[in-house]
Amino acid sequence: SYSLDHGRTWKHYDKNPILVKPERDPKVFWHEPSGHWVMMMYGEGQYHILTSNNLIDWTDVKKPLGNSYECPDFFELPIDGKKENSKWVLIRADGRYSLGTFNGTEFKEETDQFSSDVGPHFYATQTFDNVNTGDGRRIQLAWMRGGTYPEMPFNQQVTFPCLLTLRSTPDGPRLYREPVAEIAKLHLKEEKWANRTLRAEETLPLKQSSDAYHLKLDVSVPVGSTLTLDIRGVPVTLTHDSIANGTDPVKVRGELKNVEIIIDRTSIEVFGNGGEISTSRCYLPGNEKVSFRASGGSATIISGSVWTLESAWKGNPAYEVTK
Repeated sequence: SYSLDHGRTWKHYDKNPILVKPERDPKVFWHEPSGHWVMMMYGEGQYHILTSNNLIDWTDVKKPLGNSYECPDFFELPIDGKKENSKWVLIRADGRYSLGTFNGTEFKEETDQFSSDVGPHFYATQTFDNVNTGDGRRIQLAWMRGGTYPEMPFNQQVTFPCLLTLRSTPDGPRLYREPVAEIAKLHLKEEKWANRTLRAEETLPLKQSSDAYHLKLDVSVPVGSTLTLDIRGVPVTLTHDSIANGTDPVKVRGELKNVEIIIDRTSIEVFGNGGEISTSRCYLPGNEKVSFRASGGSATIISGSVWTLESAWKGNPAYEVTK
């Protein structure tokens, strides 16, 4: 189907089908250096690369990529913001990605596959870079597959939009995920801490009550200590060098120094060390309380802010019905 009015109305192409493949959810983009359209399409346990000059007639270049499954996303990113040094990023449906080069018809993989998010509810990501700010940011959303919403008039949700960047590390370039800066537009009341040390078994509750929160913290969690954020009966656990959010603890490189957390009605997204670690999960709240607790020893919030968030849907008629 095609639209001639910016997607407001659609017409079926009268010469369908233009392509016969056993799967769906292709990634289609314009490759400027080659002067043609590129489609990445899953089928038979691998990704197929097809090209077209008109989006109607497609040619399979016969250079498939194995060890790949469903819903590909594929794009180029500069390393450390330097456009002259960039890599192509191929993300599989399960969030695992690899880096390499792309000449318009062939992706040459140069790395192993790494996890872009280690949480239990992260699948089928999609990105866009045509944001109206004109800065070319690569922004990602993911389907939070597996969430449950009893007695709700909807089903499923997506993650908060995240900025993707490639950064140099001692192990080579890696993908980082952080919430987009526009989250600040949803900020309401702020609560701050500075050098707030929690003794072992001490609890620090949040003062403000809200459906949603945004937290940014610089922390010091000594070896042997644990700092747990209890979110309505669901724990997010921080140690000296790891984060656990619905999974076993996942280690950062070196020491865990800062965390950013988005809490919504049924989702928790945690980002460690500037997006080095990202972990997304769904949950069902058991109560309305949100608090920190240290155990095994003391832990310090060196500096921190927590904002209550207003709904991004405020002003939409659907929001007025469900709020």
